[in-house]
Parts: sequence; C-alpha cells; structure tokens
Amino acid sequence: MALVKINGVTYELDTLSDEVKTHLKYLSYIDSEIERLKMQLGTFHLSRDHVGRLLDFSIANHAMQHTPFENSPPVESTDSADKPA
Repeated sequence: MALVKINGVTYELDTLSDEVKTHLKYLSYIDSEIERLKMQLGTFHLSRDHVGRLLDFSIANHAMQHTPFENSPPVESTDSADKPA
C-alpha cells in the first residue's frame, strides 16, 4: 500500500476519499509546474546574461571604431529651471 504524508500525518493512499486524492493530484501537478517554471526561469537568466555579455562586447567594438556622438549637434537642456520665466 502506498503511503502519503499530509501535514506531518501519514495515511494509506487507498483509504483517502476521492476528493482528497483529487487535491493531492492537483498539488502534485502544481508542484511539477513550479519546478518546470523555475528551470525555464533559470534558462532565461542564463540567456539574458549571455546576451548582455554579447552586448558589452559589441558596444566595446563600436566604441573602438567611433567617437561618441560624432557629428551630432549639442544637446540642449530640457530642464525647466534653465528656461526664463
């Protein structure tokens, strides 16, 4: 007989009601989905870190070939404190 522990109490699975078994199935499914999503999130974190490193590399290469803001007009301040009243 299969045993299941719920809130610290061990039960024989066959003795539990169908309602309790259904709740256990839902909890099992939810737990497995949480684990799947954790793995997916970990994959996204790794991918984001990798793409961030690629961006850093590309920016460094760009900076070696160009001076910042070349041929760009000066940027005027949009701060309202600089404007006459």
